[in-house]
Amino acid sequence: MLQRGRGGLLALLFVALALASCAAAQNATIDNSTTANATPNTKTVQEIAFAPAAVVANDDDIASNGNCLKEIKKHCVDVQMGESRLADCVSDLIAETEVQDPENGGDDVDVSDACREEVYQYKISRNANINKNIPLAKACKIDAEKHCNITWFFGYKSGQIISCLREIKEQLAPACAKQIFKLQMDVAVDFRADPQLFENCKDDAKTLCEGVKFGGGRVQACLRDKRMQLSWGCEEQLFRQELEDADDVRLSVRLYTRCIKEKRKFCAEVEPGVAKVKDCLESHRNDDGFGAECKEEVDKMIESRVRDFRLDSRLRSTCENDIYNMCAFFGDVDSLETEDVSVVKCLQDYMNEITNPMCKSLVKKYKELAAEDIRFDVPLAEACFEDRQRLCANVPPGSARVIRCLTNNREQLGTICRATLFDEEVRFSENIDFQYPMKVACEKELKLFCKDVPHGEARAIRCLQDKKDDPDFGKECRKQVLAYEKEAASDYRLNYRLNKSCKEDINKLCENVCAVGDGSTCGGTVLRCLTEKKDEITKEACQQEVLYFEKMEVSNFNNDVILAAACRDDVANFCSAVESGEGRVHECLRKHRTQLSDACRKEELLLEEQEAENVQLVPGLLRTCRNERRTFCVGVAPGQARVFRCLAEKMSDPDFGEACRKEITTKLQRRQANWKLDPTLRKACKTSVQTLCAAEDAANSEEGLVYKCLASHYMDLDEGCQKELGRAVHMAFYVWSKGAILTADCDADVAQLCLESRPNMASTPGAVGQCLAAKLEESSKSGSSLLSDKCTALVDVAEPPNMKQAFEASLTVALLQSQLAAVEGATGLTMLNRDRQGNAQSLTLSGWTALLGIASMVVLVMFGANFAYRKYRGVPEQAGYTLVVKGKGQR
Repeated sequence: MLQRGRGGLLALLFVALALASCAAAQNATIDNSTTANATPNTKTVQEIAFAPAAVVANDDDIASNGNCLKEIKKHCVDVQMGESRLADCVSDLIAETEVQDPENGGDDVDVSDACREEVYQYKISRNANINKNIPLAKACKIDAEKHCNITWFFGYKSGQIISCLREIKEQLAPACAKQIFKLQMDVAVDFRADPQLFENCKDDAKTLCEGVKFGGGRVQACLRDKRMQLSWGCEEQLFRQELEDADDVRLSVRLYTRCIKEKRKFCAEVEPGVAKVKDCLESHRNDDGFGAECKEEVDKMIESRVRDFRLDSRLRSTCENDIYNMCAFFGDVDSLETEDVSVVKCLQDYMNEITNPMCKSLVKKYKELAAEDIRFDVPLAEACFEDRQRLCANVPPGSARVIRCLTNNREQLGTICRATLFDEEVRFSENIDFQYPMKVACEKELKLFCKDVPHGEARAIRCLQDKKDDPDFGKECRKQVLAYEKEAASDYRLNYRLNKSCKEDINKLCENVCAVGDGSTCGGTVLRCLTEKKDEITKEACQQEVLYFEKMEVSNFNNDVILAAACRDDVANFCSAVESGEGRVHECLRKHRTQLSDACRKEELLLEEQEAENVQLVPGLLRTCRNERRTFCVGVAPGQARVFRCLAEKMSDPDFGEACRKEITTKLQRRQANWKLDPTLRKACKTSVQTLCAAEDAANSEEGLVYKCLASHYMDLDEGCQKELGRAVHMAFYVWSKGAILTADCDADVAQLCLESRPNMASTPGAVGQCLAAKLEESSKSGSSLLSDKCTALVDVAEPPNMKQAFEASLTVALLQSQLAAVEGATGLTMLNRDRQGNAQSLTLSGWTALLGIASMVVLVMFGANFAYRKYRGVPEQAGYTLVVKGKGQR
């Protein structure tokens, strides 16, 4: 328990204890003789010497023939009068009338108002002086002398010793503690039984609770409901009683009476004490069959706890060190003047740093409650009080409904409310247990798909995101997951994993992109910055989170906040019937590309650029080409279009699926429209485009203008750009189709020179390209062009690999043959076997001729190396070879 500071009173207490030991010998006990002024039914008692002697009637009990005669005869006939036995019997009857449950069976119990008041007055009178409560005085004599003997210094005040014992009940002997609990029950039932509480609250009760019946804890409940209107002294004493009674549900009379049915149904095996029953009721308050009246009382209890941590005794004791050390709380927690609602929030903010498992569990529970109901989130409730009344007055609390209402009206909120709300949303993004609607909706899915996944660090949330398209995934859960993704996409800080992984890179790359501090969201601007600069991101964890966000974007257009805003009208006009998810809305918008607004078309093109970088960002292609990727590209790492290039190069294989081939072909043909859709070319030719083709790029054309501009300036390009442009044009011929943007200049040549003899050639990937390459080679040999000028220039840029390899292979054979023929002429030895026409068919090497042959091959290799070097450096060839020269600027 957090210790109570008593300051300078400690020294006085030691003195008091010494004096008390001296006075013990003079202590008077029960005086069995009747005093001169006493009636025959009374006697004088002074069990506790430093408290005034008391005159008690009926041996400290109610009269057996008084207002309770009827009740005693019916229910307490076997109870012997004295030491409160009759009063306790009738008190039990009164308590039973407060909690009668018709469904539980049993006879109804009735106690008259006159009897009730007689019992109440008896309890009130004996609590003013401990000596008037004989069982209490006997049981607590030693504890009172040890802990509460300070009346000699301060003087005696009504109820002072009893109040002292109540404050230190954890230190009392069991017999004394039992009697103190009985007294607390009396006080909890009727506030008049507590002298200090009654003295401070009688005027407030008269003014604010006029007509409220005494007993049943009704007056205290009324006062607590009107706490903001109470006088300072009454509020202080009311809280003191609430603090003392926090451990046991039986002392929270209204809660106990209204929840007796729920207690029996949900918590029958739970013993009262240490707030166990209260915690049990709290944990079941959202279960089916839990009564609305009881739930209302439990919610009020929780609201009181979150406003003052001292009302949760387990939190007070379990988190003692953390409260002092982590939250810099230097107040005396047992002092009634101390109140700090920030303690609970502090513990929540530093929850992951708490080392005590029990404390951490309790704090997590409070954070879950705050995420569920705005009443349990004090900072948010106070910051948004007026906004809630203005915008969400008709929204009932609970199930995060009010919080959702405020979130949906974010732009209309006051600055303080909006900022506080956003801070809470950031805190709640860390754990699905703080995402109340999603947690409730996904209970089944969490067990089915994520049972072994820890809930912290947003791991369970990510698991649900990964599984949301599974056929067994429930609709309501999927709806909540999509809502979470949409919210996380509105601001990077609401995406817990990305925010944590990318802090350093955001500060370095996107520091000034979004600097709002009033609770407004960044609207996707920082996320856009990260995707545009992903090549500059240094932390691998951040790269992975950015990639995951990109997957969210391409899957659901709502997760790209900027695109969703730009395309809102276009989606309504063209894709209103299309279900979001798996990239379906994006596919729909792209089918209507020519009809889209400029802003929407620009955003879709930017997204296409991202998709082109990584096959994982193309949901349709991933599904269609799953088998081909495993068969042909299993070792190829995603990123920089590597997987796509691998699939494109392998699609002529006989085992390549037709559906995947069609998907790859469509993507390759789409690339021809805009150079930015080819990631490697975009990177290699960025400088050249800025220098030579800026006007074409600024036009944002879908007609391949930049490709055509680069081709016309081929000799002005650097080697890297030349290589990538040649590859791009080569792939365009690889998937040739009539009217395609890049290859249209060769359509007539293809029809005349290739398809006329082989009409089905176009259906074989790469066949048309090979045909044109062969015609270009023939033209080079013959000196007369078979292709049109525009087509010649285009095929020359493409440099089809098959043509080049065939040309260089034939060149190598010719060189080797000429070298060996020269050796034959010089030596007279036969080294080449020839046919009847004199063409070399095979090679014979033996003896020293083999050495000459090897020498010739060495010469050939050296020549080949020289040839390759000259080709690389662009050195003109010597006479005897035909060279196709690519003109500077124009062809």
